[in-house]
Amino acid sequence: MHSIYKTLRCNSYSVPCELCSIGRLCIPMLLNNTLENVLERKKLYLKNEIVVKSQTPLKKFYIVHSGALKTFVTTHENNEQITGFFLPGDIVGLDSISTRVYNNNIQALSNTLICELYYDELIKVIDSNSDVRDLIFKLLSTDIYNYQKLVLCYSQKKSDERLATFIYSLYLRYQQRGHSSLNIKLAMSRAEIANYLGLTIETISRNLSKLQEQNILTAKGKYIYINNLEALVDLGN
Repeated sequence: MHSIYKTLRCNSYSVPCELCSIGRLCIPMLLNNTLENVLERKKLYLKNEIVVKSQTPLKKFYIVHSGALKTFVTTHENNEQITGFFLPGDIVGLDSISTRVYNNNIQALSNTLICELYYDELIKVIDSNSDVRDLIFKLLSTDIYNYQKLVLCYSQKKSDERLATFIYSLYLRYQQRGHSSLNIKLAMSRAEIANYLGLTIETISRNLSKLQEQNILTAKGKYIYINNLEALVDLGN
């Protein structure tokens, strides 16, 4: 059996600028500082710190350099409903463009370094640069597509299929950022995963045990090793 303590995908993980979701925006800054008024680089937020509260006027987008963020809303029953997890290279806040306020609370899941992209200044760049405009449209389209997949996951998949889809989505997101290991350290707790997937923590634990019995993965705490990637994909589909 593979050791679950091999090199992890996201243990002190950070994304190189060229693999960030806004890499083409950030690299020109490194070359000639043309975006110095648009981008504030690598600001530290501590674990559990609120980056911005819901309904605050939109001023910035947040790009994760290292660590992780979650977004959540507070229900009428005063419960927290998690709406997303954001890993290194991800951008947070694009859904706020239409309302011009943040639709979710944004919170650090761990000590997190964030690059902050100023909205008003970015709009000026978009007006004069078609490449930047196309990139922003692509990111917005990706956000919409991912939301549609989440709705589909909620409405049609069984609990074990939801969990498999979630774990595989993490694998793909890290792969897109240049990390190909099958070993993952989760940035979020099992309770947070359950909240996000619309399940109970007991169901998450039961399905993790089931996936281990099937030798699809090995799990211990926040550590997950994917033993059979093909079987994980098949279950999620």
